[in-house]
Amino acid sequence: MSFKPEKIISGGQTGADTGGLIAGQRLGIATGGTAPQGYWTEAGERADFLKSFGLIELASGNLAERTRENIRNSDATLIFTDNPGSDGTSYTIKFCRELGKPFLVIDPWDDCCKQIRDFIGKNKPYILNVAGNRESNSQGITWRTAETIQRVFSG
Repeated sequence: MSFKPEKIISGGQTGADTGGLIAGQRLGIATGGTAPQGYWTEAGERADFLKSFGLIELASGNLAERTRENIRNSDATLIFTDNPGSDGTSYTIKFCRELGKPFLVIDPWDDCCKQIRDFIGKNKPYILNVAGNRESNSQGITWRTAETIQRVFSG
C-alpha cells in the first residue's frame, strides 16, 4: 500500500486499542492517543506501558470522553469488533458521526485487509485512530488487530 498514516492513535485499552499501537511501532509509524485519567485499562493502571506508546492522560476517567478525544484528534477510525452492538463500539460510531469523521467497522476474524486498504486509500488519514473490543470481550483481538494492520501497511 502506498499511503501510510503518519501516526496511529488509540485510547490504550487492552485489545484492539493496544493491537493498533503495537502494529504502529512495528511498522515504524508514530503512536499516541489519549488514555483515561490514571492510564486506566481493564488490566488496571498501565502508565509506563501506555507512555511507551506516547499516550497522554485525560483529566477525566470517563471512557466516553477518552473515545471522543481520540476521534476528534484523528482523521479516520478503524473499529475492530466481533460485537458491533457493544457499548464501546456504539459510542465510537456515534462520536464519529457527530464529529463527521470517517470510520470502518470490521470483524477482525474476517479477511478484511482489502476492505481496510480501500478505506485508507479513499480517506488517506494522516492520523488513524484504532478502536474496538477489549481483550476480555474478544480473546486474541490484540494480536489479530496488530497482525491485520501490519499486513495492510506492509503489502
